[in-house]
Amino acid sequence: MISSSPKKPSVSSKNILILAAVFFVIALLFLFLKSKPGFGLDQKITQVKRLPILISVMAEDDVYLFGLYAEFYPLEKKAALFFINPKTSIEDSEKTLIDKGSSAPSYIESILEDTLDQPIPYRIILTKKQLAHWINLMGGIELFFEPRSGHITTNYHRNKTIYTLDGEDCLDWMTALPDEKMISYIRRLEVQETVILSLFESIHFQKENLNKQQLSFLHSQWNTNLSAKEWDTILDFLKKDRTHYSVSELPGEPVLRQKKKDEILKSKKETIKVAFYKFSQDLRSQASKEGERARIEVLNGTAKNGLARYGKVLLNDKGLKVLTVDNAWDHNFKASIILNRSGNTQYTDSISETFQDRKVYFALRKDLGLDATVILGEDFQSSKD
Repeated sequence: MISSSPKKPSVSSKNILILAAVFFVIALLFLFLKSKPGFGLDQKITQVKRLPILISVMAEDDVYLFGLYAEFYPLEKKAALFFINPKTSIEDSEKTLIDKGSSAPSYIESILEDTLDQPIPYRIILTKKQLAHWINLMGGIELFFEPRSGHITTNYHRNKTIYTLDGEDCLDWMTALPDEKMISYIRRLEVQETVILSLFESIHFQKENLNKQQLSFLHSQWNTNLSAKEWDTILDFLKKDRTHYSVSELPGEPVLRQKKKDEILKSKKETIKVAFYKFSQDLRSQASKEGERARIEVLNGTAKNGLARYGKVLLNDKGLKVLTVDNAWDHNFKASIILNRSGNTQYTDSISETFQDRKVYFALRKDLGLDATVILGEDFQSSKD
C-alpha cells in the first residue's frame, strides 16, 4: 500500500497579509530615514537636500560664548548660517544662554528643534582652545582691519591693514568686550561671524594645503556625534565645491532685566521660526542671485579722480547695484580690496569676478546697511589706464 505524503501546512491569507504589511512598513521606514538630513553621509553628500548642524563654542568655566545653527544645502551649494548671541533669553525665561552655563548647548538644541519642528541630527561643542587649534591648523586667518572697526584689545594692537591672526589672536579678538552693554555683544557677534566665515572659506581655498590627518585628529578631540567618516565627508564636500554662504542672527529685542540691571535679548519662538524660514527661503530663491538687490559702496583709494565712478560703471554693467561712490579714508591703497559687510557671499563673489578675481575679506558691519565695500587701489588704476 502506498502511503500518502504528509500534508503541507497551508499559509493562511491572514498571515500573508501580516507579512506583506511588515515588509511595507520596513520599506516606508527605510525611505523615511533615507530622506532625513544626514542619512548616508558616508555615501554621497551631494544627494542630501538639507544638512543641519548646531555648533556651540564654550569659553572658560562653561560660559556659552556663541552658537551657530548651520543648514547646508549640498544640492544647491549654499549654506544658511544662523548665529546665536549668548545674551539671548527665550520666551518668559529671565536666564540668558550665558546663565545656562554648561547646559546651554543642549538647551538651545531643544529650543530650535521644537521651534523649527525638525530634528538637528548633528552637533559640535567646541572649547576656545579647540577652536584656536582648528584656526592654527588652517594656517591662521587673514583679515582686513580698517579705522572704523574696533580691533584693539589689551593683548593685541592690530594696526596693520591686512593682518594674519593665529588661533590665540583670533580668540582674543572674538572674546573681547569693551563693556557689558548690549551693543558690545552685538558688535562682538559680528566679529565672531567674520572669523567663522573666514574659517569656512579657508577650507575651500586652502584645500591643497590641509593636512587630513591633523583635521581628523582635531575631530577626535571634539564633543560631537559626527563620526570621523561623516566629518571627512563634510570636509571633502566643502573643499571640493564652492559654497555660497549667507548670515543672519537669532532675533531678539533688547530689554532691561530688572533684577540684574542689565540688558538682554528677549526672543520668542514664533519670531525665531518666522525669521529663520524667511532667511532660508530668501537664500535659496532665485532672487538671491539678482545683483539689483545688492547694496554696494565703491571707494577711491588713490589720489586719481574719477576712479570710484568708473568702478561703479563696471559693476552696473554686471547688474550689480552701487548705492554710493566716495573717497576712501586713505589714498595710498596699492591693491584693490573687496570687503564683505553682510555675510552674503553671492554678491562679493560676483564683485570679485568683475575685478579680475581680487580677494574678498570678511569685515562684517551690519550697521552700515551694505553687502560690500569696494576700495579701488593703484592696481585698478593701472589696469584702467
